[in-house]
Amino acid sequence: MLTLVILAFFLPLATSAPNGIGTSADEGCLCHGEKNADTTVLVTGLPEFFEANTTYNFSIELTSDNIPEAAGKAAGGFRLLISGGMIAFDEDEGLVQPKDDGWTHTEAGNALRKWNLSFTSPMDNTTFVDFTIHGNAVNGNQASTGDEWNQLTFRLPGALYDGEMLSNQSNEFAPTDYLLGLVSLLALTLILAITLRD
Repeated sequence: MLTLVILAFFLPLATSAPNGIGTSADEGCLCHGEKNADTTVLVTGLPEFFEANTTYNFSIELTSDNIPEAAGKAAGGFRLLISGGMIAFDEDEGLVQPKDDGWTHTEAGNALRKWNLSFTSPMDNTTFVDFTIHGNAVNGNQASTGDEWNQLTFRLPGALYDGEMLSNQSNEFAPTDYLLGLVSLLALTLILAITLRD
């Protein structure tokens, strides 16, 4: 029995999601381990301040020092959440899709680490829009093991916004990080208790 419990810890917790990811990734790519600073989520093309009801083309890009892209294999994925405005993309490319009140890669988009979208700002430029982007650099083994992810959160203010800014929260723990740690601690305690009893 103890052997089975120990072996279960070495099995992948989930398979990969080449077809995109929904609400299960709203707090991050938790099935792929911990956040890793060697993976970077970059956004280019958005302004420092948005004008009302204006469309901006932008890109999400992942870089990883540890996981090189391999031709013909899965390379990466993302989950994008925004608090306002609208997102659009070239549907004919087939690389991005809406899913569960957010946006993510498609199976074809899983072969890339850069995706192009557009953002249309709210009608009121005295407001702001918060962006959360989880990016996962994958090694193409079709499992959740050996991948590395990180996140980028930022506040895009309107031209007339006069409020608090949001700094990047990528290095802080989310509530699910604490939950995962607690579950791991309880599992280790159970193994220790079984071992000592035997």
